[in-house]
Amino acid sequence: MHKPWYSIFYIQSPIAKIVWGIFGVVLSMVVILFVLATEETRMMAQTGNWEGRSIEHGAALYSGNCASCHGNHGQGEPGPALNSNYFFTQRLDDLAFAGTLEDYVSLTITAGRPSKTNGQWAVMMPTWSARHGGPMRDDQVLNVTAYVMNWEEEALAQSPEEDPWITFLDTPGDLGPSGVPPVTQPVADVEEGEVRAPDQIFASLACAACHNLLEPQTEDNRGPVGPNMGNLDEVAATRVEGMSASDYVHQSIVEPNAHVVASYMPNLMPAGLADRMTEEELNGLVEWLLDPDRAQ
Repeated sequence: MHKPWYSIFYIQSPIAKIVWGIFGVVLSMVVILFVLATEETRMMAQTGNWEGRSIEHGAALYSGNCASCHGNHGQGEPGPALNSNYFFTQRLDDLAFAGTLEDYVSLTITAGRPSKTNGQWAVMMPTWSARHGGPMRDDQVLNVTAYVMNWEEEALAQSPEEDPWITFLDTPGDLGPSGVPPVTQPVADVEEGEVRAPDQIFASLACAACHNLLEPQTEDNRGPVGPNMGNLDEVAATRVEGMSASDYVHQSIVEPNAHVVASYMPNLMPAGLADRMTEEELNGLVEWLLDPDRAQ
């Protein structure tokens, strides 16, 4: 009768069994001690790995949803700058915010600034978190927050002249990077009785931050923040049954939430835009937007 191949592992001697048992225990202790000695380094590397992934995902989300207002690299225009020395060093003090800057950024992304309908910025900060009706999951909000916070080292190296921060006119104590009180300016420098050109109004209200005038709006080519307007003259009359193209565009400016295009968020287009132009200017803007041969 042949012995099975694993018979070589049979140990007959009691002494040999004890020796091999001690060796196994000692080897296990060495392995455990090695793991304990390297665990902190491994955990730090893994944490850095996950933080890097979060920043990478946040960069993609920021590019598609935030860059049109805050700039591709956080330099601002038409919204506030985020890659700013002032933002990272003084903003919380001016707001008397008790949490961290990371908390402030996350809160702002989550809930937006729905009360800032008539502020100095042409575009209102919308609500992004799905918890409050926005399109982003909690992890996506955290990823965008991580991407914004990733600018800290670069922002802290800015001189006052390099800092792109634009002072908030309604924040007590907000002197901006120059350390001098801001000069309050109107949204647009318009002389009494002057009728502005439609393209001037479109630019002054920062409409281009959300609407592309050159690209058509199709199923395969959708504006990331607001619908494209390259073919507005063709699609405006089809948006609401029984409403003409001019009536639709007019109402969309006067009442932005009256007819929100499918798959876009409500409350993103700021209210009160019609109050920032005369009725003649508003009608001229509507006519210009519907003109396929409009001057750019």
